[in-house]
Amino acid sequence: MSQSPPAASTSAATGGAGAGASCLSGQYNLWDVGSRKGRRDNHTDAKFLDRLVINATIARRKLRQVVWESQLVTQQISIAFLVPSTFLHLKNGRLGVLDLLSLNFGMLLLVGVLLVFASLSAGEERTLPIVWRSMRQCALLLTGIFFMSPLYQKLTLSVSSDTIGASSVLLLVLHLYLHDYKFKKSITETVSGAVSLGSAIATSVLLSSRLDTANQVFSYLSFALGLFVLSPFFRKRLHGLSPRAHLVNTLMMVAITVRVVGRISMAFAGAFVILVVLTTFVCPYLLISVEKHKVQISGPWDEAEVGAYKKAE
Repeated sequence: MSQSPPAASTSAATGGAGAGASCLSGQYNLWDVGSRKGRRDNHTDAKFLDRLVINATIARRKLRQVVWESQLVTQQISIAFLVPSTFLHLKNGRLGVLDLLSLNFGMLLLVGVLLVFASLSAGEERTLPIVWRSMRQCALLLTGIFFMSPLYQKLTLSVSSDTIGASSVLLLVLHLYLHDYKFKKSITETVSGAVSLGSAIATSVLLSSRLDTANQVFSYLSFALGLFVLSPFFRKRLHGLSPRAHLVNTLMMVAITVRVVGRISMAFAGAFVILVVLTTFVCPYLLISVEKHKVQISGPWDEAEVGAYKKAE
């Protein structure tokens, strides 16, 4: 008598399990409207792999194109070497404040003239208002830097020079890694671009805090921010207007950086040249070599794309 309830419960459990199994089996059966036969969800026919497509959406790159586009990275690497080297020249007295200020205003004037002539030769008529607006923004930026220079000079008095140097190197590496090399409207329109620009500005401010006078800080920050903030727009504009001018600009930046860094240390200049060669030629070749081994399969098992379905209709 004491064993009858467990027997009943066992039969009920068995019946419940059978009902659950039948429901589960019915859940995973798909209804074929054409043949009116149930099929499991993992059903495949003999022609299932006939619709297999390999590398349908992969665009093969060409070595020449990749090498050409790598100039954007090479230019930014040149700036990352040029800015700290200018700081060392200014700190050691090899470069004067008036010389650096003359270089800054000379570069601004040269950039404005080049943009005007290149745009007029390309048939664009709205260049003069753009250049005038850019000049006004530069004037406001330089005014703010001038009045903040005494504060920047004493910003890191309690921090050691080794910490400043290590932090600057790490921030420059972060800048190169996150920089938006092909920005559309602004270099800060993406999160990575904003972080990259912030890292570059932080590097410039940290290095300027080790200079001796406020005038040195003003001249150095105007030079560094001109390269980090303003030069990407000029280089992007030059790239769109004239490919030949873009190539000449890259060669000039590399040559100037080698000369400036070489006056500090030939070892650093050699490391810079090796890095440029790796970035411009070796890395694109390795990318093309590895890309041919990439295999991407597509077929009826892929997720449906709503845009493609509407286009097919």
